[in-house]
Amino acid sequence: MFLLYKLAGSMIVPPGLFVLIILFLAWLAWKEPRRKRLSIALCIFAFILCAMSTSAGALLITSPLETLYKAKLPPQNTDAAILVLAGGSSYDDKGSSVQPGVYAMERVYAAVKLAKSRQEHSVLIMSGGNVFGANDRSEAEAMRDAAKAMGYEGHILVEKWSRTTAENMKQSANIIRQRGLNHVIIVTNGFHMPRSMQMAALHMPYLQIYPFPSGRLTDPVIRGLSSFLPNSSDLNASCLGIKEWVGIAAYKIIGLVKR
Repeated sequence: MFLLYKLAGSMIVPPGLFVLIILFLAWLAWKEPRRKRLSIALCIFAFILCAMSTSAGALLITSPLETLYKAKLPPQNTDAAILVLAGGSSYDDKGSSVQPGVYAMERVYAAVKLAKSRQEHSVLIMSGGNVFGANDRSEAEAMRDAAKAMGYEGHILVEKWSRTTAENMKQSANIIRQRGLNHVIIVTNGFHMPRSMQMAALHMPYLQIYPFPSGRLTDPVIRGLSSFLPNSSDLNASCLGIKEWVGIAAYKIIGLVKR
């Protein structure tokens, strides 16, 4: 009974509901003599959407990004910049960007713990602008305030002009160079780390770069039926993974064209 309850719960709301609607449309198309191909195409689309919306599907799509880089730090007692990449904001009832979003907050938390463990040898840099110009402050400023609320008392540098991962690296590289540092620790979510390292290598070739993933989206363990039930959070994880794969491929293609 419990399994039926969970199955029904996942299919009466999106994305499971969308899968059922697409399958119903496929059934209607199959009844028309000239729409067999459309019916088959709709069934394939429903299967892909359903698979992307499961924990197992997200694991297949996004997990390879999250396992590519393990946390690595500079040698002990080595001065380094801890570069925290922005990841969106949360809003209050008036639309004010009151704090970092879920992904950004995870990054700030990981960076603060790391900085506290390296108090004598770390400089925190929050990187992220007012991306679309619609917020009342930059994402970097929101992350700085969150770090202070977490009890971090060290100096925090703010880079509040960047709008993309590439700009994060370009703008932050100037700050790091002015500080005379040769080591930088990149803090971002695991799914975002491969593209971030790609951009860091491109725009900071003169620095020693270290990845420090703040956490992962996907569950690395298949947990029975629950890993195959569609839900919006796993669909989001799959979409984020696809976006990162496309971004990585695009920069590689651009690099080949420029050569």
